[in-house]
Amino acid sequence: MEIYIVRPGDTVDTIAASHGISAQSVIYNNQIPYPYPLAVGQALLLSTENPPDSETAGNYEVITGGYAYPFISRWVLEQTLPWLSELFVFSYGFTTEGELIPPALDDTFMISAAKSSGTSPVLTLTPFGPSGQFSNYLISQVVNNETAKQNLIANLRAQITERGFEGVDIDFEYILPEDKIPFVNFVRDVRTAVNELGYPVSVALAPKTSDNQTGLLYEGKDYGLLGEAADSVLLMTYEWGYTY
Repeated sequence: MEIYIVRPGDTVDTIAASHGISAQSVIYNNQIPYPYPLAVGQALLLSTENPPDSETAGNYEVITGGYAYPFISRWVLEQTLPWLSELFVFSYGFTTEGELIPPALDDTFMISAAKSSGTSPVLTLTPFGPSGQFSNYLISQVVNNETAKQNLIANLRAQITERGFEGVDIDFEYILPEDKIPFVNFVRDVRTAVNELGYPVSVALAPKTSDNQTGLLYEGKDYGLLGEAADSVLLMTYEWGYTY
């Protein structure tokens, strides 16, 4: 990899040609929008290593997943499932005592359709309060109360066993900074319990551009420790595509 500083007269095409790489790689690695404007002094990341040829390149597993509500069109679901490794059923809430709150609409058809397509149905756990919004109060009450936490974990295991889920995705947002470590411990405990059933646990994280980025989406999560606590993480880069 190389950092290149844009000079007067440079274009994506001339930079690519002078470094023996494709223009598309310059555009992709730097997320340059059409019509690909460049500013003098702009730093670009260039992939200058020779790409492996098709005969020597390794094979890698690509895992694809998508969130879906129970009100999804059955036709849309059927058309999408063949392209997904995992279907994240959105979503299951919970009370301060650790009782699960299932989606308002029946999600049985989603689980069955996913399994029929060879896609893993995943239970998405969210701390939705009565308003239907993420509640950091609800998070705090559960991750700091061992009785409530263990009750929630037991209920998750029961849902997996009874309903046929094949994993859990923990999508907690707006966590208070003081709950950062209790949340890590919660994710670790859920993973241990769900792994015992033979299934993975993922945690959803808001994307960020620096380790010290401020804001409620970031300050309550230790990205490094959560990466260790869960089997995998899902970076919600779609959050860069809209405001709310």
